[in-house]
Amino acid sequence: MAHPRDKLPGLIATVLCTGWLLSSCIAMAGNPATPRPLRVLFIGNSYTYYNNMPELFSKLAETGKAGVGEVRMVAPGGYRLKDHWKEGDALRTLHEGRWHYVVLQDQSTLGVEQWIEGKRHVTSDEVFRPYAEKWAAEIRKSGAVLVFFLTWAGIDTPEDQPALNYAYTSAARETQGRVAPVGVAWERVRQQWPSVNLFSIGRGSHPSPEGSYLAACTIYATIFQKSPVGMPARIEGTPVNLDTAKVEAGKETVLVDLPPGVATALQTAAWDAFEEQRKSGGYLKVKPVPPPKLPPLPVGAPLSPEVLKGTWTGKILFYPEGPVEMTLQLYGEQEGHAHLQMQYNSRDLADESLNVAHFHLGYDEFTFSDPRSSGVANLPVRFRCVLAQDGRLHGMAESVITDQTPPVRLIGDFVLEKH
Repeated sequence: MAHPRDKLPGLIATVLCTGWLLSSCIAMAGNPATPRPLRVLFIGNSYTYYNNMPELFSKLAETGKAGVGEVRMVAPGGYRLKDHWKEGDALRTLHEGRWHYVVLQDQSTLGVEQWIEGKRHVTSDEVFRPYAEKWAAEIRKSGAVLVFFLTWAGIDTPEDQPALNYAYTSAARETQGRVAPVGVAWERVRQQWPSVNLFSIGRGSHPSPEGSYLAACTIYATIFQKSPVGMPARIEGTPVNLDTAKVEAGKETVLVDLPPGVATALQTAAWDAFEEQRKSGGYLKVKPVPPPKLPPLPVGAPLSPEVLKGTWTGKILFYPEGPVEMTLQLYGEQEGHAHLQMQYNSRDLADESLNVAHFHLGYDEFTFSDPRSSGVANLPVRFRCVLAQDGRLHGMAESVITDQTPPVRLIGDFVLEKH
C-alpha cells in the first residue's frame, strides 16, 4: 500500500475522450418520441477514467437509443473539485461547449484525509461542499443539468458510505442537482452479490471493469430515467492508459465482457438504487455522520519506573502497512530510556530500532516519540500509553502531515504485554 503522503498522479494532463457520434437521430418537429442528441461532460478523476467509464455510458446510451451525441471527460488523476476549479481545463471545457449534462465526481475522501488504524476514511465535506456549490452555479449558468456522481466507500472501509451519501445528497439538494447513486448501487452489490469484484486488483479503491460498468449503468438510469436491465454485457471501445491517464485514440479494446448473470445483477442494482432514490422524492434520506474516531484509552494505574521496567510486545494498528509488530523496552529510569522496535514485514519499509525521543513519565501515563518513522514517510510519531487494569499497556499513536491543505491526521492504537 502506498504511504498516506503519496498522491495519485497529480496535475496529469486533461483527459479528453475523443468525441464520438453515437446517434444520428435528429429531433423532428411534431415527433417528441425522437430523442435529441445530448452532449454529456464528465468532470472527475481516476474513478471516472478507469475502464473509460464515460464511453461505457455512451455505448449503453447508444444501445438504449437515448440520443447521446458526444461524451467528453476532464479527469486528471487525484483531482478534487477544488483542483478543477482552481486549475486545469474543466472550466474551459464547460464553457466551450453547450453541454446538456455535466457529471461531477470528487476525490474519494472528498478532499479531507484522516487515517485511523491504517485505513483512510471519509471524515468531512468541508472541502467538497463549497466547491460543489461553486461548480453547481457555474454549470447552471451554462444551461446544463448537474449530476453528482456519488462515489463508493473504499474496499476496507465500507462503513464510510453513509458519509459519502450525506455529502453528495445534501449538496445536490441544496443546488437542485441530480444524484447518480453509484455508491448506493455499489453497496447493494457488495452485500447481495459478494462474489462480484467491483474493485481493481492491486489498484486500491479503483474500479474493476465490473465497477465501472455499474457506475455507467447507474448514471444511465439517472440521466435517462430508464432501466439499464437488458443492456449489453460486452462493450468495446477506446482504452485509457492507466499510467498516463490518457485516452489511447485510434485503439480499440474490450472495455468490459461480463457473464450474463453478473451483467444482470449490476444492471438491477443500478436501477434499484435509482428507484429507491426516486421514491424518496429524488434524494436519499440522509443525515450528518460523525467522523470515525478511536475509543478513549482506559483509566490508567499509577506508574513508576519499576512497574514499567521490562520488555513489552504486541501489535500496533497505525501504519498503512499494518498491523505491525511493536516491541518497547523500558529500562526503569525516571527520565530514561526506552528502546522501540517496529517490524513492518514489508519489502518497501525498513524495520525500525531506535532509542525513543522525548520520553516523559507522568502519574498515570507516559509519552514518547519516534522522530522519523519510516512507516509514515519519515514523519514524527507521538505515542501515549497507560497501564490498564488488565496488566497490559494500552496506547495511541498520532502523526500529522502538515504540508497538505487541510492537514492529514493519522491515529492508531496498540496493546502490549510484558514478557
